[in-house]
Amino acid sequence: MKKRLIALAAAIVLSVTGCSTAAPSGSKQAETSGSIAETAGQQKEAYGEVVIQNGERTITFTSMPQKVLCCNLYSAENMVMLGLKDYIAGRNVPASKAETPLPELADEFAPIPEIEVSHENAVALEADLVIGQISSFQESKWGTYDMFGNKGVNCYTITGTLVKDETIEDVYTDIENLGKIFKVEDRASALIDKMKKEITDIQSAVSDIEEKDKVKVFVMDSFKGNEIYTTSAGLQSNLIELAGGINATRNMADSRWFNTSVETLVKTNPDIIIFNDYGQQTMEEKMDFMNNNPALADVTAVKNKAYLTVPLVTVMQNIRSASACKSFAEFFYPEKFKQ
Repeated sequence: MKKRLIALAAAIVLSVTGCSTAAPSGSKQAETSGSIAETAGQQKEAYGEVVIQNGERTITFTSMPQKVLCCNLYSAENMVMLGLKDYIAGRNVPASKAETPLPELADEFAPIPEIEVSHENAVALEADLVIGQISSFQESKWGTYDMFGNKGVNCYTITGTLVKDETIEDVYTDIENLGKIFKVEDRASALIDKMKKEITDIQSAVSDIEEKDKVKVFVMDSFKGNEIYTTSAGLQSNLIELAGGINATRNMADSRWFNTSVETLVKTNPDIIIFNDYGQQTMEEKMDFMNNNPALADVTAVKNKAYLTVPLVTVMQNIRSASACKSFAEFFYPEKFKQ
């Protein structure tokens, strides 16, 4: 795969420079070089300078990025929703079958190359902007900030992965920043306003539910032996709360995600269990873990089979957050959303 990507990059270079290896001579060469330099200068002047504060890093853009590597589906979807598909040079290979683009975006995603994770592949892609979670920027993944910076490549880290307790506000920040970088501020503002209205409508629908009547929700992300991986904070927890629910394991750990035991699930006794669909562990395996464990037989959610399955990508850092929140609220309080 790596060799194919490098060969592809070489082919792209040849197609841009032309098949002939003979360079223009004399004044013609100078004229061509001057024309290119003049055009580049005009483009730079027209773009101006865009400065983005990205966590503790300040990113400066003096020209429009032309080849963007999206290290995850969420960043690619944000780009496509803003009408920036043509700037995406590649995106990550999906980690599971559940990691698919929104149906309405499927046709626009079809031509976007899927790239295996490696710094070599990012370089072969000739990306001039890399967008990803903080975990993407490691030497063993796509490459560190320094590795890209030494090649003149800008890196934008998804805001929600830079803060201690991510909320939907961080999603708005990323969309706003993309709008600034690609000079589509109006589109970004319209998309954010649409999401905010959806959230406001959800909160209005569940606003009269008293604290004592709110449903208690446990997130089943994955399991290993007697341990369950669940959420203590972050976007999924925030969306549960915006939908009028209570995260049963809220603030049980300093980290955003943590391993806990079956005993915690018994003790919290949730009304609803949300299953995150992704990775190698199947939904059938996760359901069997809940349904066939005698220790969980009396847990309210298990007794009532009050299960909601969501693809993990719907509760990550992108435009799906608002619709995921609505799905939660409709499942928590169906009577509030009857037509």
